[in-house]
Amino acid sequence: MTIDEWLDEHNQQYFSWLEGLRGMDRAAFFQPVSEGKWSPAAIVMHMAAWDHYTLDQRIPNIREGVKLENNPDFQQFNEQAWKKADSGLSQSDIIDEARNERELLMETIRTMDKDKLDAVFSIGDESLSLKGYITDFAWHDQHHMKQIN
Repeated sequence: MTIDEWLDEHNQQYFSWLEGLRGMDRAAFFQPVSEGKWSPAAIVMHMAAWDHYTLDQRIPNIREGVKLENNPDFQQFNEQAWKKADSGLSQSDIIDEARNERELLMETIRTMDKDKLDAVFSIGDESLSLKGYITDFAWHDQHHMKQIN
């Protein structure tokens, strides 16, 4: 997937999917999708949290050749998203937050210098470009969208 495909087609599908969740029964939105799994609310908040983390912790630090810190502890990171989803926010608030975080990420990517998009950096032992990092998140989105569908 190219960055343009991610910006346009993928995120159009993502926003459509988010909007569809507005019509989901409220009880179902806050109930686990299956035994031992998260609720749609927690999954959506998790997706928003990763967009926020990318905007706040990754993008500002990316430059050619930099070695970034490893990803945060997934269990702790995910637990924070779950707690936020279960903090009394409404279904609409959660969906709006996910949409807003993604729109901010998209705008940041759209206005970024091509050199920064192409910069090769490392996270742990993995080398990648910002383009690759962002488009890899399409898989993450699809995975969670399928969980809820």
